[in-house]
Formats: sequence, structure tokens, C-alpha cells
Amino acid sequence: MKKILQVITLCFLTLPSLGQTDYLDSKLLKSTPNCENVAFNSSQLIDQYFNSQEYDSIRFVINRWKEFCGESEPLIRVDILSQIQLGYFSEESYSDPYTMDMIILYIDRLELSQEKNYHQIYEYYKISLGFIPLKSDFDLLTIVWAESLLNNKDLTPAEKAFCLLYSNQFDEFWKYVSGDSIAGTALKKMYTEKVNSTKRMVDGNFGILAGIYLPTGNLNTVIGPKSIMGLQFGMKIKKVQYDLTIALRPGSSKQTYEVFYKNEHVQTDHYLGGYVGFDTSYELRNNFKTEIDLLGGIAFDGFDAIESDLDNDIDGKSLNSLNLNVGLGYRIYSKRMNYLGIQARYNFVNYNNKKGTNLDGNYLSLILTYNLFGNIKKHDALKKMHLK
Repeated sequence: MKKILQVITLCFLTLPSLGQTDYLDSKLLKSTPNCENVAFNSSQLIDQYFNSQEYDSIRFVINRWKEFCGESEPLIRVDILSQIQLGYFSEESYSDPYTMDMIILYIDRLELSQEKNYHQIYEYYKISLGFIPLKSDFDLLTIVWAESLLNNKDLTPAEKAFCLLYSNQFDEFWKYVSGDSIAGTALKKMYTEKVNSTKRMVDGNFGILAGIYLPTGNLNTVIGPKSIMGLQFGMKIKKVQYDLTIALRPGSSKQTYEVFYKNEHVQTDHYLGGYVGFDTSYELRNNFKTEIDLLGGIAFDGFDAIESDLDNDIDGKSLNSLNLNVGLGYRIYSKRMNYLGIQARYNFVNYNNKKGTNLDGNYLSLILTYNLFGNIKKHDALKKMHLK
């Protein structure tokens, strides 16, 4: 009997601790709602209500989704389509640059969904993608919804633009927003600002060049035409490109000429020309495929008249000049961040050959360039907007 009482007493003593363990487990293991779950459940409910055409219920889900998780690309997409469906879409709600970023993100989403490893890509970018998986039923739903809305002939220009976008008619969408059909709308303003801000991004430049040097006057009579080869490095900011250009003009002179060297007159036919300059070009016209530029530059220009030879104690002689040049340029852009350029410059020089042969004259330079040019971020943005 005594043992029975001890067992009963022990059970009563352990009951509170067991109850406390259950309570702690329920708190520690409690499932807390998060945006991933809310987004998934919202997409399921929206699909259900869309099939039953309960558009007011979709609005309720959208509002609760937005309250819990804030804005995201999928949420903005379905919010716009829902507003258009119910007839109260307002551009006021989507009139800041953030909307254009969400448009670009939607296009990125479609591009990412074409990758073979799109499941892994989603896991890596799922926060940016609004916790809606790539190639989801939700994406298919918004495409179908946008296509059905396009049948409404009473759509405003902005509404039509968004329906073209979300039905994946990207060519038509960019053509539409770049035209005059949506002039005066907030969407047109955002598009223009996006294009302009993208164009203002700095482009890097590296080029190789080859061409011909065509002198005038006595310079042509004595020195004659020469080939040109060189390199250039620089950048383009807005409409102005700045380059450091280094070029050589090899070859001998057309005829011998006289220079005053070490207190005596020396006959020579040696010639090795050079150009180190700061060149600029101003964009006169650019349609993203071709470009016309106004050119200008200032440079140190000259040539070796007597070749140096340190072994024989000959330090050489050069005839140098300031070079001021102006001209026109034409570029043909490819889709791979490079261009082929043609430049025609008139170069004002004065090779002052004191006590030697008269070398008065200027020269025309005709140059062909091949340049690696651009900014990857800028190039991708313009490509997405079908401007490349």
C-alpha cells in the first residue's frame, strides 16, 4: 500500500513538468507566417477567384498580401491588372521611377525562366522575384488575364501598354511606349526618364586605328602621304567622348630635305611621325545603330628627322608642333558593345624647321577605327528596352 501511494505521489509531481514541456514545445515549434507562405497562398487564392470571376475577392487578397509583405513585382503586376479589370486603374498609383524598374524586373523574370536551371535561379533570387516561382501558374494566369483585357476597346493608352507588357508582347509594348500614343501619360514620362538616365551612364572606350596622313603645301611636296596606326583609350559621358590617342606614322620622306643639326646643314630622308593627343567627339545624331559626331582635339605632333644612335653618340633631331584639329566622325554600332568608326580630321600644324627646308603645310587625316565600347549595365538596359 505504501508503494502505491509513492507512485501516485510521483505522478502528481511530474504532471506540472510535463505540462510545461508541452507548452514550451508549442511555442518553440509554432509556425510563424512569412512572405513566402503568404505569397504562395495569395497566388493560389487569386487563381481560384479568377476562375470564378470573383474580382472583388481578388482585390481583398491583393490588399492583404500588400499589407503583410509590401510591394513586389508579382504583386504590382496583378494589382494593375485587377484595377484595369474593375475599371478604376489610376496612373497616380504607379507614377514613380520604381514602376519602370518593376517593368524591367518582369522582363528579367521571363528571361530567367528560359534558363535550364531556372529552379536554382529562383532559389537564389526568390526575394527579388516576390516569392513567386519562375514558370508558375501565377505567371500563366497574368498572361491570360492581360490577353483577355486587350479585347476591351475602351482601354486608356496606359492600360493598353500594361496589357501589352503583361501578355508578353514586348516588341509591341516598347514600340507603343516610345511612340506618341501615350504622350502626356505618367508611363511615357517614366519611359523617357529611364531612357535618358540610361544614356547618361558612362561608356568606356578602347580602340585600334589605322588610316592615312595627307599633307598639304610644302609638307606634301617633301614628306608626302603616310600611313597611320595607333591606339586610343577613353570614355563617353552623356554626348561627349574623351580619348587619349597615340599614333605613329612610319616611313621615309618623299624626297630628301635639309635640317640644321649641330650647327650645320644636314640632308636627310628619315621620317618617323607621332601624335599624342587629347581628342573629343560630340554626338550630333545617334539612333543607337549609327552615330554622327563633331570632332576636335589638341595634340603634341612631330617627327624624327635624324634618327638617334646612342652607340655612335647621335642624339637625333625632331621637328615638333602643336596640333589643333577639327572634323567629322561616323560610327556603326554592333549589338556586342563595339563599333566601327570613320574619322576625317583637318590638322593645323607648324613644323618650324629653322634654317632648313620649308615644311609649311597642314594635313588631312582619314582614319578607320575599331572600338570596344560601352557599359555592360547600360548595354543590357538599352537592350531590354529594344534600343540596341
